[in-house]
Amino acid sequence: MAEQRIMTINLRKAISAVPRYKRASAAAKFMSQFVGRHMKADRVRIDIPVNNELFKNSIQNPPIRMRVICSKDDKKVVTVSLIKTETAGKK
Repeated sequence: MAEQRIMTINLRKAISAVPRYKRASAAAKFMSQFVGRHMKADRVRIDIPVNNELFKNSIQNPPIRMRVICSKDDKKVVTVSLIKTETAGKK
């Protein structure tokens, strides 16, 4: 049975402690560690849309917070995916 959680991950600590040219990579590593710790996972897999969202504003300016859905399967592998919002087309 798969377990799912919606998480808001604050990436500010991860990106403020590294040089500007490593910020998005550090945010991805922090997200992987955070989800692994909270979901008690052996392995964490970040989906491509989440990675694209991290690198959307270049490597130097990742988002401060991200809301994601984390789902764990029977083999303790967690997949991190974006929440599909209906307000994505609004300005």
